[in-house]
Amino acid sequence: MRTPPRLAALFALVLALGTPLPAPATTVDGLYEGIGAGDATEAGRAGAAADALRQVVVRVTGRRSAASDPALAALFVDAARYARTFRSAGGNQVSVAFDAEAVEARLVQAGQRLWSSERPLTLVVLVNLRPGAPRSLSAGGDADVRRVVTATAQQRGLPILWPTGMPPALDQARADDAIAGRIEPMRDLARQYGADAVLLGRISTGTILWSWSGPAGEGGAPGAADEGVQALADRFGAQFATAGSRSGQIDAVVRGVRDLGGYAAAGNALAALPNVRALMLEEASGEALRFRVSFEGDAEALRRAARDSGHFVIDDSAPPGGALQLVLRP
Repeated sequence: MRTPPRLAALFALVLALGTPLPAPATTVDGLYEGIGAGDATEAGRAGAAADALRQVVVRVTGRRSAASDPALAALFVDAARYARTFRSAGGNQVSVAFDAEAVEARLVQAGQRLWSSERPLTLVVLVNLRPGAPRSLSAGGDADVRRVVTATAQQRGLPILWPTGMPPALDQARADDAIAGRIEPMRDLARQYGADAVLLGRISTGTILWSWSGPAGEGGAPGAADEGVQALADRFGAQFATAGSRSGQIDAVVRGVRDLGGYAAAGNALAALPNVRALMLEEASGEALRFRVSFEGDAEALRRAARDSGHFVIDDSAPPGGALQLVLRP
């Protein structure tokens, strides 16, 4: 099939300009900094560095179990050698900043996967199911829970935001959805706030009913105030951590592009995948587009992200080692 003239003209313009399509991302700073108990002595610094590096390793591997992983015990013993700066944080606490490249190299050597600094932005919605509690998203559910969620998100390197500034009628309607546990309206609300995922916490007596939806699928678990963030960060880490954190160029072919709307859908869907930095359209042939994708991770991680986005079908019949083969869903 020949490319329609209007579509061909658009392809020609993009190819001639050679302009990458920007990919949205939320970059998290401070991933390689932690706080530990210690003082200005050599022994105090060593102890603080070990505590701080455990926090860092959990953050950059996406695994909360990494802090107690026997495979990393030697790394924590040698933590001080990877430290760049020590700074008093008050109250017998020391803030330690580490050499990111050295820590990454040691983690990769130990067989660990790394979660890049570009991470899904998550809208956190809290509602209180207890009798007499406000039926409002802007109430934040519970101030103590909100503080724990915020602190845990910072510890795990998970960027979050809260629903604010909603008109009263919309606030009430979405609060009713949240109280009922309807996750799809919460996902729609997250999109309105420019977030990639939503984490819903329904505070009940003695526990919180956590559920989430986003680029790593849907799930949920009851637990304490920190459990929702911990579980979601683990889920994201398992989904998006790769064998290395440096970005590379990966070719991806998208078929099933039949018109200008399909072109826009293909480009936007690829650009919105987690850890995609930019796209360059290299070739248009019939109903197929070939993109060069600047991606923070390896080809398998890009494949998983495309599959889980819901916008593409993976063509597993393609020979290994070539471009990632995708089919745009109607």
